[in-house]
Amino acid sequence: MLIGAHVSTQGGILTAFDRAQAIGAEAVQIHATAPQSWRQLELSPETVAEFRDRMAATGLDAFFLHAVYLINLATAREDLLEKSEGSLRHYLELANLLGARGVIFHPGSHKGLGFDQVLEQLGAAMGRALLAAPGESLLLIENSAGAGDNVGSSFNQIRRMMEAVDSDRVRLCLDTAHAFTAGYDLASAEGLAAMVEELEREIGTSRLAAIHANDSKAPLGSNRDRHENIGDGFIGAEGFRRLLAEPRLTGAPLLLEVPGLEGKGPDRANVERLRELAGLPPLPG
Repeated sequence: MLIGAHVSTQGGILTAFDRAQAIGAEAVQIHATAPQSWRQLELSPETVAEFRDRMAATGLDAFFLHAVYLINLATAREDLLEKSEGSLRHYLELANLLGARGVIFHPGSHKGLGFDQVLEQLGAAMGRALLAAPGESLLLIENSAGAGDNVGSSFNQIRRMMEAVDSDRVRLCLDTAHAFTAGYDLASAEGLAAMVEELEREIGTSRLAAIHANDSKAPLGSNRDRHENIGDGFIGAEGFRRLLAEPRLTGAPLLLEVPGLEGKGPDRANVERLRELAGLPPLPG
């Protein structure tokens, strides 16, 4: 079991390794570019080589890129669809270049059109991005909290998106806070069991490539995307203890996206909380 976190890249993507090591992270997620911008990142061959060297030296090879929040593959706007597909393709190219495991992204919102009406478009856009960026990097669909017309709040919808693109590079990133507010009761033993059974039936836990480990500030079924520090939210410490003991989930790296005890983002304290709940030894030092 690898326990890691989303870390800042202020000062350049190479700084992610130092920040991850400072909090005891064993897996890493970054925004390669500003999450609210379409700007693309140009990397020199020297930076790419140093990135790969740092990955090898630190052992932090469970490395993921999180695509920008502006992406919407379910939109009816042709200009936005084109920008979204281009950005996703760029992130997949970056992941291949850097040797990252994959790109995690939010598929978007149908804005009232209905999921069935945008399903073919979703599959086609993902397929084109994957074909344009051939390689080993995965494309991870992140489940949504179900607010508004966002797609992907259920495993059924995500399975149908995966079938629409039909690529073995497409996987799932399970966000625990999103799942909880979408109606999956991770705070109870029965709810966790039901969620895992549905995940196995609809998608298969073998296609789970990462977990965003987040407690929730919002209650069950509220469809609100509000992350909380581990043990301080509605899922709670016992909910995470059970989740971390579920053998069908333990193969996927865990990535914290919590506010942190000082409000500065994922921190060593939250890494330690997850390690303790998982029955792992404390971090050295």
